[in-house]
Amino acid sequence: MLLTIDRKRPEPLYRQVIEGIRSLIDSGALEAGRPLPSSRRLAAQVGVDRTTVTEAYAELQAMGYLRSRPGSYTIVQKRSGEEAGVSNALCSIDWKHLVRSEAEEVFRIFRGPSPETPSGIKPRRDAISLSQLDPDPRLFPLAQIHRTFSRSLWSHAHEPFEYGSCQGYGPLRDHLAKRMRLHGIAVTGDDILVTNGAQQALDLLIRLLGHPGRKVVIEAPTYALMIPLLRLSGVPVAPVPMRDDGMDLDRLEKILDKEKVAFVYTMPNFQNPTGITTGHEHRIRLLSLCRARSVPIVEDGFEEDMKYYGKVDLPIKSMDERNIVIYVGTFSKALFPGLRIGWIAADPECVQRVTAIKRYADLTSNHLAQVFMYHFCQEGHYDRHLRRLHRAYRKRLALTLLTMAKTFPGAVTWTEPPGGYTLWVRMPRLMTRAELDAFLQPYGVTVSAGQNYFSGGTASEYFRLCIARTDEEEIREGVSRLGKALSAEFGRAGGRPGR
Repeated sequence: MLLTIDRKRPEPLYRQVIEGIRSLIDSGALEAGRPLPSSRRLAAQVGVDRTTVTEAYAELQAMGYLRSRPGSYTIVQKRSGEEAGVSNALCSIDWKHLVRSEAEEVFRIFRGPSPETPSGIKPRRDAISLSQLDPDPRLFPLAQIHRTFSRSLWSHAHEPFEYGSCQGYGPLRDHLAKRMRLHGIAVTGDDILVTNGAQQALDLLIRLLGHPGRKVVIEAPTYALMIPLLRLSGVPVAPVPMRDDGMDLDRLEKILDKEKVAFVYTMPNFQNPTGITTGHEHRIRLLSLCRARSVPIVEDGFEEDMKYYGKVDLPIKSMDERNIVIYVGTFSKALFPGLRIGWIAADPECVQRVTAIKRYADLTSNHLAQVFMYHFCQEGHYDRHLRRLHRAYRKRLALTLLTMAKTFPGAVTWTEPPGGYTLWVRMPRLMTRAELDAFLQPYGVTVSAGQNYFSGGTASEYFRLCIARTDEEEIREGVSRLGKALSAEFGRAGGRPGR
């Protein structure tokens, strides 16, 4: 069985094994009833860990491609026409016209490429991805994670496997409150709700505050997955352009005076996608504008801990004397995304209401993960991991900026963030997502097209460059390839920071 594994590709190795075997089965190269190599043998053949093959086999069994019995080989499962991808022509329901129009629109977005993957243009096999905003798995503190999980399980008997509190594991909430007090935010564990990542936190807040007759103010550009989330809820948006110092507050003030606003959504630190961090005065004025009109602020602190240079500006929530700011945090961008632990910190009246919504949506977040996260933080592993990340990404960001300055043409400009993972690049002309992917494909590099980050966006002169999953060698080569492409299109090297 011939499988090709490419460690330079962004897909996890087990996913590459899955897709390789699926392709062989779907093409008929592996027929029903054929035994597959043992996990140990296949792992040795393709050069991966045995657990990688075991995970791939397990998922393929769940998908109906394989079956196995204890003490026997894993074999290719005979599949029905529907399982093999033949459409079910007998279905009498027209799902497209039955579901809500908002859900159908989100489905169309979902079926397309994600904001962090290329469009239909197939990248080169050796392409370097400067698009994905996922932490580099090579920096995961695996040894500490394994030991902490083991201690968490054995020290608590059956507790981690039971339903937990719908508001979240009490000791973890108390620890989160303690960490937030270090950022100047006066909260207790009772003011915090643990969620399944920051994405669920945003979804819950839209359910709580969203209203067809009230607009949600978003930055333009903004977090790409916030846009379909608002569309799904049928909530209208009011985009406010980003300037060099953050959201255009003059434009915001006009909107607040003219429109009914449900809340203002902002990312004051290392804004995704621009990387911009707002200053103290900007945060004070934003808070003042919303407080005077009793409009809540949803502060997305998704990269709060990822400051590499300069002084640390306190969160807007730390200046919030009237409790109008709802803070959203997450561990996904600094530890590992599969953990899915985020949180909301807000006025107790707000937290209680969001908790009620969450209770009927999913009962409770993953209790086992919360017990682990509490011990991981309590034992100091998280802070040590952050210091390691800072050392690594400080070098990566400095190298990125240096390479851009050397290789980008003078007609191209970019932001210079003090931390985080993303930079925002402006070209002299508009490109659609497909045009940008086709333009970069011969050079073997991918980025995230700017149109992903604007509501109703089509073509854009911007793209997002992300260094989250790339080491220094990949950054040097990938950014240089990008510089060659841009110089070939827009002139000689000699670009400069700026928007």
